[in-house]
Amino acid sequence: MRTIVVPPSKTFKDAAIKASISIFIFIVVYITLFLLALGLTAVLSTLGVSIMALKVSIWTILLGAGIISVGILVLIFLVKFVFSKNKTNLDGYTEITRTDQPQLFALIDEIVMQVGTSFPKKVYLTADVNASVFYDSNFLSMFLPIKKNLQIGIGLMNSLTQDELKAVLAHEFGHFSQKSMKIGSYVYYANQVIHNLLFQNDSFGSLIDKWANLHWIITLGVRVAIYIIIGIQKILQFFYKLINLNYLKLSREMEFHADAIAAHVAGSDALANALLRIDLANTAYYTVLNFYEKNISKAQITSNIYPQQSWIMKSIAEINDVPLNRDLPQVTLEKFDKISQSKLVVEDKWATHPSMNERVQHLHKLNIHQQQAHQDLAIRLLQNPQDILQHQTAQLFALVQYDKATEVVSYEQFVDKIQEEKTHNSYAPAYKGYFDWRHPAPIEEALKNVDIEPESLFSSEIFEKLEAVTILNNDINTLQQLIASPEIPDFIEYDNKRVTQSEINNLLEELQKALETGTKTLFEHEQRVSALSFQRATAQGQGQQYEAALSLLLETQQLHEQNYELVQQIYGALQFTHVNTPFEEIITYFEDFLPIEKQLKSALQHLLEVERWQAYWEAEDRVSCQTFLDGTFVYFSNPEYDTKALNSLFTAIQIFEKMEWKVFFEEKRSFLQEQLPWLENELK
Repeated sequence: MRTIVVPPSKTFKDAAIKASISIFIFIVVYITLFLLALGLTAVLSTLGVSIMALKVSIWTILLGAGIISVGILVLIFLVKFVFSKNKTNLDGYTEITRTDQPQLFALIDEIVMQVGTSFPKKVYLTADVNASVFYDSNFLSMFLPIKKNLQIGIGLMNSLTQDELKAVLAHEFGHFSQKSMKIGSYVYYANQVIHNLLFQNDSFGSLIDKWANLHWIITLGVRVAIYIIIGIQKILQFFYKLINLNYLKLSREMEFHADAIAAHVAGSDALANALLRIDLANTAYYTVLNFYEKNISKAQITSNIYPQQSWIMKSIAEINDVPLNRDLPQVTLEKFDKISQSKLVVEDKWATHPSMNERVQHLHKLNIHQQQAHQDLAIRLLQNPQDILQHQTAQLFALVQYDKATEVVSYEQFVDKIQEEKTHNSYAPAYKGYFDWRHPAPIEEALKNVDIEPESLFSSEIFEKLEAVTILNNDINTLQQLIASPEIPDFIEYDNKRVTQSEINNLLEELQKALETGTKTLFEHEQRVSALSFQRATAQGQGQQYEAALSLLLETQQLHEQNYELVQQIYGALQFTHVNTPFEEIITYFEDFLPIEKQLKSALQHLLEVERWQAYWEAEDRVSCQTFLDGTFVYFSNPEYDTKALNSLFTAIQIFEKMEWKVFFEEKRSFLQEQLPWLENELK
């Protein structure tokens, strides 16, 4: 089988040259610092020995040792990275062999032959949605060939076809296969050296602490060494940003290059499909884990989480109108934007990977066709897959300490519980999510007697407009944050079109106008919904009741908006309690907070008193709030906070935030469910 050779792009070469230059500058600076430290050590050692030789006593020995230690500690600091070792934690990793898994190993054989690399030293299975090539490394790894290990997540194999898994693994091996990729390893290690010198100082810190504790004279020498080391770190920090930025840019180009290698092995479509589905698979995997985490107190576990992952993945696909092929969601870039609810791509110069849009567009541009002959689920490559899935699941739950005997949740029970939660936490499923973030509108008098076309309500066009408005809201917020930031990128992408820095403000204005138009369209739709519901309720003699219920909901909505603003105001006013603040400022801040505290107590009292909201309260929360309402608190008595008073305040704030939302949620859900009979045909 022919080995694939993919020549590096001009952009890759340029990034590699810039990274190499920055590394060369660092090496020159490092060697200079090392030679200076060596000279300092020699001078101080000579001085220290001379002092000891003048008159042998405990004091001259200590003084000499203190002087000598200055140079030695600085020298140790500069060479400590040589002894640093990066070791992967293998908890949760299950090693497999060729005898155990011949089909999977045959696939790996095929990949390593095509990309021109060596077979992994070891192959491991893990529970998650991931695949990676890894190895234990130290300084000598820069010069010695080291065989890599391969990790494959069962959650990944449960979400990809065999051809798609082949593409993902080819990408991972692609990083180490081509000569053009070697520069990436050197840049990576050089970057790790600087990171070690700047940030990984725990063991070195322990060493100097032990040495300093020997005697106060030694301590003086250690302090001098620390000041010198801090100076060296400041010099290194100057270069670190430049080197790291160049490394990250090269890292992104390496991802494109590895994608190209994978596309030659398995085809552009196989890798693009895998990349677009992995986020969805990961979300589904963690949704299942979060479900069991929430139920730790009930000691609920399951024997196999992976069918549950598949069900969640298909459920998310159904909600977002993503088609299935062989039970796997076929996510397009358009659907990926819908799920992520954004059309905006901002290049993150600190990112190690290109954006999903960039990678998929790059693969489509390559347009390399390979026959997709193996469309079965990748999990079927495993021998005895059910045993492996259950083993990985058992390993996950073994990490949890349960207080009582565990209860096994079946697949059917899991599905029922999730659907029950969804029903409980949604306003009314029949609305298909329309009112999740939109609200019923007041009835326009002019519409009360107007013929409204029922087919115009809850049409596919309206849901598309709702989706567009959601995306516009998200992207406008991101653009506003971007414009306010100190570093605006040279360009961004919106809806797959390049937008230069000078055009960003114009784009923001266009999106705001589009949002205004879209929001107006939705509001008019909601007015027609209310009017038609009123007309149909009136026809059955219930018009006044409907109008009164809507009016009551709108009052609660207005209160909810006021309470939300109050919560934001409270957190803003109390932000100083989470940071070191001078005593005088603390006193002033709390004096300014008193009117806000009064508003909080008034709003809490109202929530407690309204009769129709009594059922929403838990007894414990009611007692906590009443304690806060009845008390007069002094939160700070110079020089310290009153912890008990602050706890009472923050508990009351958290309960208020929870209850004001719950009141609005329950009233809105109740109204929407009562409105359903008048809209059943339109919603179907």
